[in-house]
Amino acid sequence: MNPSPIILPDDLIAELLSFLPVKYLLRFKCVSKSWRTLISDSAFVKLHLKRSATQNPMFALIMLRLKIIPVESPNGYDEDYDRGSSVVPYTISTLLDSPSFALFANPYYHVENKGCFNAVGSCNGLILLAGGSFMGPRKEYWFRLWNPATKTISEKIGYFCDFINQCFRFEFGFDDSTNTYKVVASRYINQLKIEVRIFSINDDVWRNIESFPVVPLHLDYGGFYINKYDYSGVYLNGAVNWLAIHSNIRYHSLTNKNITNNKDIAVEDFVIVSLDLKTETYNQYPLPCGFDEVPLTEPTIGVLGGYLCFSYSVKGIDFVIWQMKKFGVQDSWIQFLKISYQNLEIDYAFSDYKKYHFQLKPLLLFEDRDTLMLKSNRDARVFLYNWRDNRVQRIQITTSRTRDYLGWDCVKDYVESLVPVN
Repeated sequence: MNPSPIILPDDLIAELLSFLPVKYLLRFKCVSKSWRTLISDSAFVKLHLKRSATQNPMFALIMLRLKIIPVESPNGYDEDYDRGSSVVPYTISTLLDSPSFALFANPYYHVENKGCFNAVGSCNGLILLAGGSFMGPRKEYWFRLWNPATKTISEKIGYFCDFINQCFRFEFGFDDSTNTYKVVASRYINQLKIEVRIFSINDDVWRNIESFPVVPLHLDYGGFYINKYDYSGVYLNGAVNWLAIHSNIRYHSLTNKNITNNKDIAVEDFVIVSLDLKTETYNQYPLPCGFDEVPLTEPTIGVLGGYLCFSYSVKGIDFVIWQMKKFGVQDSWIQFLKISYQNLEIDYAFSDYKKYHFQLKPLLLFEDRDTLMLKSNRDARVFLYNWRDNRVQRIQITTSRTRDYLGWDCVKDYVESLVPVN
């Protein structure tokens, strides 16, 4: 007598499948119509997204590629460069196990192959790509939503035109109240005018909103590659956040300069300005009370371990990181780390010019192994620092093409998901 087949309830099947990687779920869509329906269901997509963020943490490398091309010249051979960028998802566990690795050229991850030139940001497994073209004195912008895990990409969306000499910066986030993704475009026109627009992808429309109450640092720092990562906003808890200063006139007088290298700037001038994507209104958050002296180089904000963080150098001796444990609550700031530059194996004994332009920025926090990923702009190096044993490991990436150069532009939080691009 044959045993009766075991039939699992649908909710248990959904629970089990939600722990699997995207690549397996895409294959399992072929098992049956019911599985295809389940895996495509919005409730299952949300459940899988929640599981994926904790089960297999990842990040996206946003990398500059310079391909060296030999060209003929009157003096024999010379070299030219073909510039491009790539967005490569990578697992945190793999990086921790092997900080030195070879990155093989895969055209699929090249941004220019998707009709774009830059990655704006990542949210829920979707990466927003930006493109543009010159039209006489004007420039046309567009965007595409890309899910690398499902290998799907949207059509071009969010078209608009503007003058070339007034460049926008873009940020990307999610409004869970309306279940829509939004693009924030901002530009500094002059000390009396700052323009902010929002594009709601569900509505396919741009709207002008109220201007910033304070000025994000280097808002006018733009160009054809429109998102300058060192000064871009950071998305967290349904809001985009920028480090800013209070004085509009003072900001205008410091265009493209090191803001901290100015005697008129005080600690009280710095503030975090936050744009709530649900209400499309601003909040301002003071910095930690322990931040009591303007540092040699500009401080930065970011996201570490799911918390808004604020970091800066103290007298060129230590590097300090604060975390806001309750988003938007001033009293919830705690000093997360204070690291000696000596422990980081960074020599601060160089010229005043380099000292005032040196910047260290935390990129990612790997909580399981007490490890932090940091980037130095002094020599463009990226390294891992374990604060339990003060161990430093430099991350070394090589390319399969020996004449190609790879540079780290940025690291973004990333999670594999089934979230659709349309």
